Amino acid sequence: SAPFVLLLQQAATISQAVRVRSIKVLRPVRVEENGKWASLDVADALSYSMEIEFASQAIGKQAREFTLSATSFADELGRARTFGFLQEVEQMRAMGLGKGGSLDNAIVIDGDKIMNESGLRYGDEFVRHKLLDSVGDLALAGAPIIGAFRSAKGGHALNNKLLRALFADAANWAWV
Repeated sequence: SAPFVLLLQQAATISQAVRVRSIKVLRPVRVEENGKWASLDVADALSYSMEIEFASQAIGKQAREFTLSATSFADELGRARTFGFLQEVEQMRAMGLGKGGSLDNAIVIDGDKIMNESGLRYGDEFVRHKLLDSVGDLALAGAPIIGAFRSAKGGHALNNKLLRALFADAANWAWV
């Protein structure tokens, strides 16, 4: 997302006299699937906590906490690249997918080795990218969320299930 962050930073901002509606989490919501989980808890601001674990020693176990702001997104997540394993990349290419992917915009792992000659942009780039994904996934709620997002081994599908569970019961949330 770094190129988009750069363009947004260069654009002018205009203050508007309109209050932003937010979605406040009123009670904890949690979804689990195959040893993975994601939750939204009551909090005064949107914060993120993510833990990932992969068998590959190139990734291993990583965890990070993050509070969203314009500067924190740019500084802590904006340059984190997507990642995948060489065998997955080869399968995608065989299906005609992933044509825009390269070692410039993605990290490719072969076994326990990172194939990118330049290495990682952050020591924990993998969990940072998962956090970046979660920021985007929660933005699909349609308004900023006020609550604490936590996840272990989660991803897009689980985040989608979490938002569906949040909105499934009106007692879970309120417009503020």
